Amino acid sequence: MERPAIQTSELDGIRQEIDDLDEQIVELLCARFAASEKVRLAKTANSQSVGMPYRPGREAVIFRRLLEISDGRVPAIVIERVWRTVISASVMAQADVRIVTVPEVMSDLRYRRAIDLFASLVPIEKATSLKAALGSLSDSEPVLVVVPLKLDWRSVLVDTAGGQGSRVAAVLPAESDKPARSLVVLGRVMSEPTGEDETLLITTGKLPRDFVPKPIWHLKLADDVYLTAIPGYLEMSEQPLVSLKGNSSLRLRIAGRYPSATEFSKQ
Repeated sequence: MERPAIQTSELDGIRQEIDDLDEQIVELLCARFAASEKVRLAKTANSQSVGMPYRPGREAVIFRRLLEISDGRVPAIVIERVWRTVISASVMAQADVRIVTVPEVMSDLRYRRAIDLFASLVPIEKATSLKAALGSLSDSEPVLVVVPLKLDWRSVLVDTAGGQGSRVAAVLPAESDKPARSLVVLGRVMSEPTGEDETLLITTGKLPRDFVPKPIWHLKLADDVYLTAIPGYLEMSEQPLVSLKGNSSLRLRIAGRYPSATEFSKQ
């Protein structure tokens, strides 16, 4: 049995509904950017330096909430791409953020897709080498450096007296659940707990086999130097880390604390 043809008048009505919704989306975007401008003006009025407007913790909380609201009715990739475009435009409106990477990232398709999604509208600069990329973090401008996690980038992890040193702000899976295929985002970024976080440790040697909580992953960064991601937003003064401080051979350091990647991002 043939399905009845859709009447032209019915299609016209549906198209008009779509047109009306598009107009509402634009109006909401205008309101969103107006609110972001209020944030910038408020900081300026209070003589507060904008500094680095990128806040991975807040972004993660927002994104998770949007995914929950959509409840599968909109593909997660659509929500992430649209929202990251909006948020990157808002970030750029507050400060001239730079993202610097290395040739290996720009020449690898999976790396490139991951950094393009993360950066969205923020310009990406290609440094000539890892050393040059890491050196850009010494600039007074707001800079993020995105490099393969497997490279040795430890030299930038120098905390100042004010706690404003560069640290790991995020880890970006590049279409793989293997840490060696991930990207690390480095910069002088505000760190804040979100309820679903990871703490990244640097140690000389592996953690004890019976270490609790069970690490999410670990990766050999250099000779006898390991990265280990453990669940939670942890301080050195808290268990289980405080119990490892007495082990001088480990030379335990926190490289960063950042939001866990969503299940969608890990796919």
